[in-house]
Amino acid sequence: MDLPVKFRTLRIQKDISVYKLSKDTDISQNYIRKIEKGESQPSVLVLEKLLARLGTTLAEFFNDSENVLYPTAYERELVEAVRLLEEEKALAVLHIAKLMVK
Repeated sequence: MDLPVKFRTLRIQKDISVYKLSKDTDISQNYIRKIEKGESQPSVLVLEKLLARLGTTLAEFFNDSENVLYPTAYERELVEAVRLLEEEKALAVLHIAKLMVK
């Protein structure tokens, strides 16, 4: 896995500029560019901070499976809310969601 390419691809997929990512994370634009060019290896804490802004976790980022989905902040919030429900209510939410997309 090529961290610089994967990181840059994720940032572009999320439609977040280096400038915006820098402002939102207090990590310099130059450092982010160096990460994307493979000129610098970020610490786990820095990478975790950048990935959190991009809406993913370290585990999701380093998962090499091609079936990985990177949830948006909204999708993550929805999943977290459903996890708090009793199973019967969670199944009802799933059923309603499936009906809505038909």
